[in-house]
Amino acid sequence: MLFILLASGTAACSSTGAVAPAPTRAPGQLSLDMQPACLTLQQGLCVVSEPGEWLGEGKTTVIAQKPEATFLEPSTALQIKVEDWTLVFDPGENVPFSVGMSFPNSKLYPQGKNSGMTVERSGKKCNEVEGNFTDDILQGGQKGGLNANPVSAFDIRFTMRCNKQPQVILGRVKLPF
Repeated sequence: MLFILLASGTAACSSTGAVAPAPTRAPGQLSLDMQPACLTLQQGLCVVSEPGEWLGEGKTTVIAQKPEATFLEPSTALQIKVEDWTLVFDPGENVPFSVGMSFPNSKLYPQGKNSGMTVERSGKKCNEVEGNFTDDILQGGQKGGLNANPVSAFDIRFTMRCNKQPQVILGRVKLPF
């Protein structure tokens, strides 16, 4: 049996044994495709910053630490902290955060009626944001349903452009059940 590992992405094997190429993403593209470095993340934060990107300094960062998360009252915005990173994802005014929904065209949080997001690191933050996010798993408190504290599980993929830079940040933040 032959196994092939591709450093630039994931590969799939067909029934004939041929290896299909990993999906490609053009630099600067706001894409929610899972980044190879983030595929095996069990809990914590994975950020892939394109070369020259300001906030993530063009590096890949993986922090396998339990995130601290809470819904910001009275909104449905979810704030997540992992080490020196703070992330906020807000589906928008009167929009519940729900599993499997994607929020394209998100702007800098707080946005009000529209979806908003922010990613900050060590006090560095963006003045302008263009991005997307989606949640594949979300579980809130037992009494209040999905959008209640404490937050007990989530798996959020995101992509963001900071301050109109051509480069983007792509990532995943996860708290398993």
